[in-house]
Amino acid sequence: MIKLVMSLAGTALMILFATVADARGVDTVGSEAPATAFALNVRDYGAKGDGANDDTAPFQKAMETCARQGGGIVEVPTGSYLIKSHLMIPEAVTLEGNWRAPATSLRPEGAGFGPQLGPHIEALKGSVLLAVEGAGQADGTPFITLNSNSTLRGVTIFYPQQTPTSPPVAYPWTIASAGADDPAIVDVLVLNSYQGIDFGSHETNRHYIHNLYLDALYRGIYIDQCRDIGRLENVHIFPFWDWSFNTPLRKFVYEHGQGFIFGRTDWELVQDCFVVGFNVGFRFTRTAPDGVSRTAANPELKYLPTGNVLITGGGADMSSIAVLVEDSQPHAGVSFANCQFFGDLIVAPTNTGMVRFTACGFFGSLDAAHGVEVAKIDAGRSRVSFSNCHFYAIYDMHGKPVIDVPSGRISIVNCVFMNSLKTLRGPMRPRPDRFGWNPVHVVLGPGVIAAVITDNEFYAPLNIVNNSKGKVVIANNVDQTDFVPAP
Repeated sequence: MIKLVMSLAGTALMILFATVADARGVDTVGSEAPATAFALNVRDYGAKGDGANDDTAPFQKAMETCARQGGGIVEVPTGSYLIKSHLMIPEAVTLEGNWRAPATSLRPEGAGFGPQLGPHIEALKGSVLLAVEGAGQADGTPFITLNSNSTLRGVTIFYPQQTPTSPPVAYPWTIASAGADDPAIVDVLVLNSYQGIDFGSHETNRHYIHNLYLDALYRGIYIDQCRDIGRLENVHIFPFWDWSFNTPLRKFVYEHGQGFIFGRTDWELVQDCFVVGFNVGFRFTRTAPDGVSRTAANPELKYLPTGNVLITGGGADMSSIAVLVEDSQPHAGVSFANCQFFGDLIVAPTNTGMVRFTACGFFGSLDAAHGVEVAKIDAGRSRVSFSNCHFYAIYDMHGKPVIDVPSGRISIVNCVFMNSLKTLRGPMRPRPDRFGWNPVHVVLGPGVIAAVITDNEFYAPLNIVNNSKGKVVIANNVDQTDFVPAP
């Protein structure tokens, strides 16, 4: 009886696999059962993966077939797939390569990186999509468009005709939302993209981006028109392709690039996200990425609040402006916790919401473009707070204040200002170094409504300039605590 049951079960499984294979158009005679029985495979629809033949049509046909069957997975095996136009991932379909974590650009043994050329195409492993459409057309059709509940996973995207120049070749957004709920990007590497991810031009609720490695040359990730919680996790915007910061391309990115751009979004949860080498690392705004009013094309957005964003971990490194807050939701605002920043912090008078920094590290300005060592808080009537943060400006900006507050409300509580004329000298470091000077810590301008500066430690003598006409409390601070070298 047991043998009979097992025999019937085995027969049923054979029929099931044969049925699935037949639905995929696969000859089951002499072939192995597919690795994932219920997934389609782009190879079965004619994709070559040789980097020469156009695989657009086989990809699209496989995804549309999957959608007609109610959704599922379309597999992309190892290979370099030339996509001469663009792809639309239908609702409830996942286009999935073979990475289960984002892969940085690999290089074959003996092949190096040219001084400005980035990795060779043959260095790219796994499931690689080659994008070529739209050169010179920044407003063109995105390379990949996601619909509701559609997912891109486990692939590398590379632009073989991109140039490491200033400016680079303009291309449309690499991945965009069609106006969808619950689209996802998981375990993806995007190399030399002019514009990375557009989840802002159309309403995109509950979007999910996890394990994304992105080398964007002009715009990184744009989030806007999100009415329900979006999530960004483990996003690394980094120069994987052209990694030298002294090349013309990287100078272009430093002068013009924007990493994370947040418009209207409710409870955006951002965890362990990092950006390096941009003009603006994190931007919070009411306008489109290029500064155009977003209400021109969609007037109803005028009455919607802007960003409510919670950022935990990560930060912005070696950026002219690490954080730029032009506007945020009045009742919620923007909050950073356990982040680090190398670049200026700018809060504009147009901001209406709270801006909070908790347990964050600030390493100062790279270029003194805004006349400060760390932060310019010209906050209008909004409030900016620092709690349990430390300030350690790497470069001396020659008398510029660490924090300049022309207007708004400011709270600095339980923080450490580390720069001092004595910093790291003596037996630990006998020579004078770039960290050693006594800074102007805070300047309060006439437009300051309220200021609370209490319970902080200052390595150097306390130096606060108070020109405020508002309510100011400066109390319980400890100064001149720096290391004193032995005689």
